[in-house]
Amino acid sequence: MQVNIHYLGRGTVMKNPYQLLDGVRIIELTTYVAAPSAGRILGDWGAEIIKVEAIPKGDTTRFAVPLPGMIPMTYDVHNANKKSIALDIKKPSGAEIMRKLLSTADVFLTNTRKPALQKLGLDYETLSEKYPRLIHAHMTGFGEAGKMANDSGFDNVCYWALGGAMIASMEKDTAPLIPPSAFGDNSTASTMAAAICAALLKQKNTEEGSKIVVSLYGQAVYNMLEPLLSIQCSDQDKYPKSRLENTPLSNTYQCKDGKWVMVSCHEYERYFPRFMEIIGREDLSINPEYNSFSAGNKRSKEIVEILSNGFAKFNRDELCKLLNQKDIPHSIICNVYDLLKSEQAIDNQYLVEFVQPNGQKFIESATPAKFGGVTVAPRNRAPFLGEQTTKILKELNYSDNEIESLFNQNVIMEKHVHAHVKE
Repeated sequence: MQVNIHYLGRGTVMKNPYQLLDGVRIIELTTYVAAPSAGRILGDWGAEIIKVEAIPKGDTTRFAVPLPGMIPMTYDVHNANKKSIALDIKKPSGAEIMRKLLSTADVFLTNTRKPALQKLGLDYETLSEKYPRLIHAHMTGFGEAGKMANDSGFDNVCYWALGGAMIASMEKDTAPLIPPSAFGDNSTASTMAAAICAALLKQKNTEEGSKIVVSLYGQAVYNMLEPLLSIQCSDQDKYPKSRLENTPLSNTYQCKDGKWVMVSCHEYERYFPRFMEIIGREDLSINPEYNSFSAGNKRSKEIVEILSNGFAKFNRDELCKLLNQKDIPHSIICNVYDLLKSEQAIDNQYLVEFVQPNGQKFIESATPAKFGGVTVAPRNRAPFLGEQTTKILKELNYSDNEIESLFNQNVIMEKHVHAHVKE
């Protein structure tokens, strides 16, 4: 897969359009996915991201994997376009380094829980007094209020389970679905990145900082807005749903080759005749027991079965051609394996190949915003643990002797080898 990382305009090479946040420094004290993903987005957009990692192992995603034998990859994706400094911020000299870093920063991004932040002196109340212009961006599981505010939680717990999506998305009379990993993390990260950009504009105009709190649970509640409104507006919308009880024109159908399509039409009386033409049941288009929105809702199970039988006569590609001819909104239903080969994703550079330090090649999803056309942001590999420690300390005016002493006291660490390779 070829990736174009040059930017053309009127026949000449333009300045990189992703240098939107050039000059912005973000200090990141983050682990796992949601908060680091927000940093990755901002790094793609040109911000300088300095990730502070604990010693001796750093971010958990450097070594933790969901399945035995899996190649650790999460860190390398969500922490590209960043620098790493590894230090023990619980030691006085480590805490002093952290304070000096924050004095140079525009943003402090963290997902550390509030009690731990308070213990470290990194909570909003403490930092806002010391650094009034600093933006304090806190990613949490459940929000900052309520009995669950300080509970531990991941995407599947905070977003999918408590947020209602796990049951709302399941087929009725089956088990709650097993969600794809980090699905809620990445959407929540996008909200955090946008919030930080808004706060940066305020900071630029007023020299004032901001307090930002974005939670996985809050993102889930927001994403469930339409179902929440729907159950208040009608007693007919029930969750979980069965496809046999759902509107026939916004449903899933299996084709003769075993593959599936999704159709989604919200104007029943406009589109119903087009469906009937495809399956050769034009008689139903003029039958008042089927051709109105209310009738279709009343007979949803029957009509879904009629369409299921009609569509089952076609292979998926044949059906999609007919749906296109009738201008019916639809899509093939992809599995993850299909997505890796999606022409639409490749054509828009939503999928990007990258090379690991050991030469292995993988494909990642690009951060979704495109600037300057069908482009991708320049990508610097994720840093080794503490890879830029010495360089960053020198920028903070630490002498060689001071840096050596910090190494000897196990306050700092610096590696120049990939986490997957034994030194």
